[in-house]
Formats: sequence, C-alpha cells, structure tokens
Amino acid sequence: MSKTVLVVDDEADFRSAVRDLLGLHGFQVAEASNGVEALRVLAQERVAILMTDLFMPRMDGIELLRQVRKNREHLPGIIAVTGETHLGKQTTVAAASLLGAHVVLIKPFTTDQLLGAIAVATKAAGFRG
Repeated sequence: MSKTVLVVDDEADFRSAVRDLLGLHGFQVAEASNGVEALRVLAQERVAILMTDLFMPRMDGIELLRQVRKNREHLPGIIAVTGETHLGKQTTVAAASLLGAHVVLIKPFTTDQLLGAIAVATKAAGFRG
C-alpha cells in the first residue's frame, strides 16, 4: 500500500516539485497551501507523513502542528521545512520539535535528505499503512 504524504507549503512550485519527486518514489501526495487547508485534508484523509513549511500566511506550520497535536489521536510522521535564515530560526525549529516534528529540513534539500526524513518520520510515528 502506498503511503500518502501531505505537503503543506505556500509556494505552489515547491509543492509541485515535491509531488513529482515523491511520485517517482511511489508515494501518493496530497497538497495544501496553508495550515487551514491542511487541517481540512487531514480531516478527510489518513496520511503517513505531514510535511509542512513553518512560515506561511493564514496559518503557519507552528500553529498547524499545535492543532494537529491537539486534535488527533494518532499523529502522522511530521517533517518541518524551513528556508528562513533569520535570527529566530533556531527558536522556531526548536518549537517545531517540541510540537512533534520528527525531522526538520532546511531548504534547499536533496532527494536523499527528503527520502531519509520520510523514513525517520515514518518510523518515529510508528505508521503501519
């Protein structure tokens, strides 16, 4: 059974690139452009991995992780993604980890880094498919 990855990012080109890449590796991919859309997808679909950007309009990744952790009995594997290089990045990354992120990826990342992050997050979440 194929695992579904929910890719949450406000950049459509990024979502598209990740969707195409993961499709080549046998994953199903759902997409959302912000945390609000992601919560809708999560309410309708079981996903193995939630891969979310931390900085987005409307609802950012930190608030999304808060909501997911608060409202879901079984958490998916969680990968937090950021490309930000501001001074608060370390604090934001630490917050993402405290809220359940199993892996944090810094953009740009390689295919091997992404696949490795999925493997780590899947194992950490105990996803059974």
